[in-house]
Amino acid sequence: MPQSPDAGGSQGSQPDPSGDGLVLSMDPARLQTLPHGNMSSALKGILLFLGLMMLGIAAWFCRMLAEAFRQGTADTAFVLIMSVSIFVFALIAVAALVQAVTAPYAFPTLFNRLTGKVAQLRGGERIEADWSQLVPQVEVAMSGGAQLCHLCLTGPAEAGGGKMIVVSNANNSPADCLAHYEFLCRYMAGDWRSLPEVECLEGARRPLLREFSDNLWTQMTNYRPWDERSAQGKALSSAALLTIALLWWPMLLLTLIGSRLGRLPRFSDADLGASPALLEGSVQEPFMRIRLVPALGAAEQAVYVSIAALSTAVWCWPGAGVLARIADMVRAL
Repeated sequence: MPQSPDAGGSQGSQPDPSGDGLVLSMDPARLQTLPHGNMSSALKGILLFLGLMMLGIAAWFCRMLAEAFRQGTADTAFVLIMSVSIFVFALIAVAALVQAVTAPYAFPTLFNRLTGKVAQLRGGERIEADWSQLVPQVEVAMSGGAQLCHLCLTGPAEAGGGKMIVVSNANNSPADCLAHYEFLCRYMAGDWRSLPEVECLEGARRPLLREFSDNLWTQMTNYRPWDERSAQGKALSSAALLTIALLWWPMLLLTLIGSRLGRLPRFSDADLGASPALLEGSVQEPFMRIRLVPALGAAEQAVYVSIAALSTAVWCWPGAGVLARIADMVRAL
C-alpha cells in the first residue's frame, strides 16, 4: 500500500498531479469524477459477445436434440448430455446478458470540500467517508499480459467497516494512480495554484463517435487530438482505425451498444448544490483552470462515419448468410 502524498509538502519528489479523463465537473466546493466509465463500455461489449455466443451454442444444441428426436436416435444418455449442455450454456448466456444490461455503467464520485467527505454511488449503494480518514491503495492486476493498476481509497476498519472507494482503474502504472491521488490531495487542500489545467469529460456517457474512435480496441489510433496531427498522421491513424474496424467490427459494435447500457446513478441536487458564501470572493478561485473537450470537427466526424458505414457494409454481406442460417435453425426447432 503506497503512502499518502503530502499535498502541502515539498513537490520535488511527488508525481505531477493529473485529473484528465476522470473529472466530470469541478468548482471550488465540489469535484465530481467518473471512474470506471470508459472501461465499462468494452467490458459490457465483451459480456454481450459472450452472452450471444453462448446463446447461439445453446440454440445449436437444441437443434441437434430436436433432429435426434425426429430421426428416433435420441437415447437416454444423448438426451441427458444435450439437456445438461443446453442448460449450462443458456445459464451462462442469461447471466452474461443480464450483467451487461443491468451492471452500473460508472461509479460517480463526489469530493466535497465543504463537508470534507467523499461519496461514491455504486449501483444502488452509496458509500461515504471522511477524506481525512481515507488512505490510497494501489492494486495491480494482470489482464491479457498487460498490467492494470487500480487506485482505491480505503478507510480504517474502526471508522465504517473498512469502506473502499474506487477512484480510478485501468491505469498503466502505479505512478499514474499516485498522480491522480496527488491531484485529489491538492484539490481538497484548496491548492489551486499547483493544480494543472483540467479537461472535463463531455458528459457521463461519451458521444457515439467519440466512443467509436477511442475505446479499448481503437484507443491506440487516437494518440493525440485530431487537429494536432499532421496530414500524414491523420491518414495513417485513419487507415489503422479502418483496419481495426474491418477486422473487429462486431466487437466494436457491441462496445458501442455497451456504452449505452447499464445504470448510471446520479447525485441529488442537494449533493451538487451551489457553493455557499464561504467560498465567495476567494482569490484562489481564478487559478482553477478548466477546459472542455474540443468537439469533433466535420472532417473527423466524416472519417469516423465513413469507416463505420464501410465496416458495416463489409460485414453485412457474409452476415446475411449467417442470419439466414440462424433463421433456418429456429424454424427447424
